[in-house]
Amino acid sequence: MNSFERFEIKHLSPSNLNKAIASPGAWVISYIYKFREPTNTNMARGTAVEHGVQMGLEDEFLDPLEEAIKEFNKLTAMGCPQEARKTELEKFPGYVEQTIAGLKNYGEPTGYQEKISIELDGVPIPIIGYTDFTCGNDGAIVDLKTTGAVPGRIKADHRRQMAVYQHANSNQSIDVLYASSKKHKIYTLTSDESKNALEEIRQTAMRLEKLLDKFETKKDLAAAIIPNYDSFYFNGMEMRAKAKDIFGY
Repeated sequence: MNSFERFEIKHLSPSNLNKAIASPGAWVISYIYKFREPTNTNMARGTAVEHGVQMGLEDEFLDPLEEAIKEFNKLTAMGCPQEARKTELEKFPGYVEQTIAGLKNYGEPTGYQEKISIELDGVPIPIIGYTDFTCGNDGAIVDLKTTGAVPGRIKADHRRQMAVYQHANSNQSIDVLYASSKKHKIYTLTSDESKNALEEIRQTAMRLEKLLDKFETKKDLAAAIIPNYDSFYFNGMEMRAKAKDIFGY
């Protein structure tokens, strides 16, 4: 039994490994203590917009905006402040419009939320994920990121995620569609970016296993981790309360 399995981790994912890089304390809470933090408006927005657009693509009689709003309301019904929900909903027409405009650069979608799985040298368990849109006859993979401000390039955590998808799809071209409420921008992952990002993923996974190998129990592991409470991962009251319970301060 490897160290991941000893801590009941049967597979990894890009989000798992990105969280380990950004905030080891939050990673321990999520994947060692198995605490599922409540959704927030930013997380729900991305899921809802993607859902609404996909529903509209599958059925021309469905309104993508209406479907997105319904999904957002369902996801945020419990635990999200009403003012934050209202602020996000006011931007939904723009998010949906910009997402649809971005996807018009491709052929008809042929797949959605398709599962991928890869194995990397030195990593004893698989890394899995789910692509967003597969489009056109060439099977272009397009990953949607809704955002308050469109970045000038693919963000580092997104590069790592896309590198996993590309590796799973025989180095198929991968695009990231960033959509704000006012504009959108598409970036293609380059081969050099993909190679470097995939090695970051591999190194992170191997180092995590080495870390876990040093500890017998999750309590021992938590006692050696320094949580960064300035990280956005700890913005929620439930997450802060769980962190205090685990780390003791």
